[in-house]
Amino acid sequence: MAAPVLQRFAVNFWAVTVSKVLYRLVSIGVAMYLARALGAAVLGQYATVMNVLTLFLAFSDLGVTNLVIRDVSQDRALAASYLDNFFALQLGVGVLLIGLIMLTGVLAGYEPLVLTALAIGSVGPFFSGLSNAYEGLMNAHELFYPFAVIEMICMLLFLAGNLAVVLMGGGLLALVGVTAMVSFSRWMLGTGWARRFDMRVRWRFAWDAVRMLLKAGLPFLLINGTHFAIQRMDVLFLSWSVAEERVGMYAAASRLIFASLFVLASVGVLLYPVLSRLFVEDRERAGKLTARGTLFLFLLALLLAQLFATAAPVIVTILYGEAYIESAAILQLLALFLPLFGIGLLASNVLMVTAGVWKAVRASMTGLFVGIVLSPLLIDAFEIRGAAFAVLVAEAVAAALFIWFARRDLRLQMRWRALVAGTAAFALPPPVLILFGVPEGFLLTVLSTTLSVPLLFVFRVLTAHDVREIVTHVGLRRREG
Repeated sequence: MAAPVLQRFAVNFWAVTVSKVLYRLVSIGVAMYLARALGAAVLGQYATVMNVLTLFLAFSDLGVTNLVIRDVSQDRALAASYLDNFFALQLGVGVLLIGLIMLTGVLAGYEPLVLTALAIGSVGPFFSGLSNAYEGLMNAHELFYPFAVIEMICMLLFLAGNLAVVLMGGGLLALVGVTAMVSFSRWMLGTGWARRFDMRVRWRFAWDAVRMLLKAGLPFLLINGTHFAIQRMDVLFLSWSVAEERVGMYAAASRLIFASLFVLASVGVLLYPVLSRLFVEDRERAGKLTARGTLFLFLLALLLAQLFATAAPVIVTILYGEAYIESAAILQLLALFLPLFGIGLLASNVLMVTAGVWKAVRASMTGLFVGIVLSPLLIDAFEIRGAAFAVLVAEAVAAALFIWFARRDLRLQMRWRALVAGTAAFALPPPVLILFGVPEGFLLTVLSTTLSVPLLFVFRVLTAHDVREIVTHVGLRRREG
């Protein structure tokens, strides 16, 4: 990357990462507090409502956000017309989503309290869709820090709102109302900040252009929706199969894993407009960036997975208490989702910014189909662990197909020797240490990481040049020369 681009990437990286780290920490803290203050039953109801809402939230932009980022990053002259037409589309879709959320609750047979919570929470996807229009345009211009700051403000609102609800003796409805309030605030703040960059809706939309966006965004909608559904189908299937207390036991672990995906997803989001531009300007350079980026992301995912797997009992006990100790086994199992997600992330991005977007659709839909078929069977056989098995298999299928299509159609070269050696570097230390009597907990975590890092160099997964390059890319300084 050239120096200005490198510096902009570093600023965006740290702004997005810090905001999402803080937001996820608050989310985990709130979940921990709710679990202790309200019990597993209320946490199970809350998880059910939020998973229905977040499932439809994935459909709130109809895939047009990815289309806008791809097209505007390649031609900035499209920005004004895309914003007007995208915003008009979001208004109609937001109203439709409110009806679909309620229909889902009725067809699922949820009790009146949960249906009321869904009605309140459905306001969230509506306003999130409107803010997507502004965020998409800013991301296309590689301006990620405004919404990073907005996320921090919303984090404070979310924290204050949930604390107020519990202290005032509120229940499920008030908790869901807080999330709706946060979504409304996000839209208002996004509208105000967009005006600073002269990004404002002028209501000069054309229905033909709106229909064009809708049609062109369809493959992105299917990719985002199906892959997001893979991450949410576990709780939905469990809510139809087991008691609310069991759903809460599972959700205590799954929320930690899926909340941590932002660490990997942030890099994918930042590189998306960069890859879109590079595949037009310099295809060979874009391919090399994808291969190296995939390796670094995969190693980061392995590190996170090792941390969760080795410290799971301690993490669960500290966050939720001894009553949730069964969640530790689920947390260790779902930790495998992180490297599966990491290895396929940039391959899916590459397919989306090139002519392979429908291949990415096939990959994600195949993974979801496999998960839907397996979920009821595995839940029946293994109860809450079965839901985790189904999610892992679904993600593995999708990631494998992302990589296979990228290699076959785009000649994407993966660093397979380094990927396999990196897996060994993180997988070997924990069982060896346990064999020598080291108990599960933070001591095992520290010793495992201490052994894994030098093994990366022993196995020649990383070199000193790689370390310098990583430091340069995420450092807030220009590269010399």
